[in-house]
This record gives sequence, structure tokens and C-alpha cells, in this order.
Amino acid sequence: MPSKSRARPLLNAAAALSCILAVACWLPALAQPFAPPDRASFRVDASLILVPVTVTDTRGSNIEGLGVESFTLLDNQRPQAIVAFYSHDVPAAIGIVVDVSGSTLHILEQEKAAIRAVLDYSNPEDDFFLAAVSSKPQLLAERVNSPGEIENLLLWQRASGATALCDAVHFALNKLKSRQLARHVLLVVSDGMDNHSLYSKEDLMREVVEADTQIYTIGLDNAKTESKGLFWAESRRGLALMDDLAEKSGGLSVRLGDNRDPAAAAARISAAIRSQYVLAYRGPDRGESERWHRIQVKVNIRNASVRARQGYRMP
Repeated sequence: MPSKSRARPLLNAAAALSCILAVACWLPALAQPFAPPDRASFRVDASLILVPVTVTDTRGSNIEGLGVESFTLLDNQRPQAIVAFYSHDVPAAIGIVVDVSGSTLHILEQEKAAIRAVLDYSNPEDDFFLAAVSSKPQLLAERVNSPGEIENLLLWQRASGATALCDAVHFALNKLKSRQLARHVLLVVSDGMDNHSLYSKEDLMREVVEADTQIYTIGLDNAKTESKGLFWAESRRGLALMDDLAEKSGGLSVRLGDNRDPAAAAARISAAIRSQYVLAYRGPDRGESERWHRIQVKVNIRNASVRARQGYRMP
């Protein structure tokens, strides 16, 4: 379980991207670690591809302490030189999407508790925004640096309206594009059911795969064991959507039932967000701007699982 970052001093690592860019300009193919930097920096080199990676063992626990030599990175099946490597907690731009639609009437308090628990592990330099799922996406807070502000906003939320979950995730992904921190993270807390979106699930999944954002989901199981028929089937499809959002983006999905502790689910999500490796390489085929590139990350540890973004399209 990660320590609560806000309770300890932290080296200002937000300029990890700046350091990656500087190192990548002159390093040979051999990758080198670099020191935690000073300030957040915008991506100024479109050819440099950043790949956040989480490595877990058979129990789902994060494997830490790996070096660059443990990783192999492929772009369209071609091995790539990792020009920079980073393995410390780096501040992230984090969008939080909370479902406050009418279907969450009996689970909204669980959702709030899960979000509060995730915030306990946040980095002091994380940059948040808060959006809500209802009949249409609602921006509850544009830019928040204090988790306490988000907790206060959550107190006032009540369950009502239809559920436009796909629209809300699409909205949040677009909001993250304007954030300057190098790492983009989206936390979605919902039962996954959608009955009001204009944006289709198929279109959303295509966007998720191409987005430079890892999505972490906490799926609330809204169907009782005795539930039958259409509602039970819709609930299963909703939880499957939450799983897909995480899997396609290289994030993590955790399901939360009636008897599950929100703090335990939050700890798993937080450990995945905070205990990552960042691999950087220069994207090939710069002239083929519309070409889709598939990314594969392998680790030389037996029975280890790797989560990372699946690919990108050259800008």
C-alpha cells in the first residue's frame, strides 16, 4: 500500500518531462536515469513518446525497483532504444469523473468514500479537475490543487438525472489535453451503465486507445445478487465497460460491491498511479503523420504483468 504522499515532503518531480527532453537530445541509445526536476513542463517535442508502465506480480502487487535493463519496448513490432527512464512518483494532471445520475441513488455515498480515499494518496503537486455524470457532463471544478476542495464539492452532490457516462468520459479526455503536466490520468467512479449519451461506446473506445491518458476505474456493482432480468444484464454490461476503459488505456479497473471497503479499492488504484515507470523513446516514421503505432512493453520477469498504453498516432 502506498504511503500517503501529502503527509511527507516530496522532491518536486513535475519537470520529469523537461529532463527527459534534455536527456533525449544528446543521449546515445543507452538509457540513463535522471534526477527529479523542478517544474512541470509542456510537451515540446512531439516525436518523443512517453510510456507510463505498471508492473505487477501474480497477486496484483506492484513490482518496484526495476531498472531500464528490465524492459523491452516495441513500436509496431520494432525494438526501440529507451532514451530516458524514470521510476519515481511524478505529479499528474488528474481528471475525476463521478457518477451522480439517478442510477447511483444507493451507491453514491460509496463512490464519494472511494474518491476521498484516493485523494489521501495524492501527490501535493497533482493538478485536478472534477466532472460529474448525469443527463449531460457537468464540470464541477475546473482546476483544483487541494483535495479538500474536491471533498467539499462531493458533499453537495445528489443522485439525479439520466446517465450520459460515455459523454462525460469523452468530455474529461478533452479537458486533459490542455493540461501541462506530462502525465495524464482519468479516474472514473460509476456503475458503468449508460442510457443517455450521444457519444457511442465504440467511438469512445477508439478515442481511449489513442489518448495519451491512463484511465483508472472503480466500478460499483449496483445489482443485488437477487437481481434478475434487464437490470442485472445492464449492470454486467456497465461493469464490463468500466473494465474496458481501463484495459484499453493501460490503467486499472477495480470493482466495488456492497461489502467491499472503498479504502482498499482506492489503495489499489493509488498504488497503480503512484508506482509507475516512465519509458521515453523517439517515435519513428515522423513523415507518416496519420499512421497508427502499436506499443508493446515487455519485462524480463517471470509471471509479471505489464500495463501500458496500447499505441499512438503521430501528431
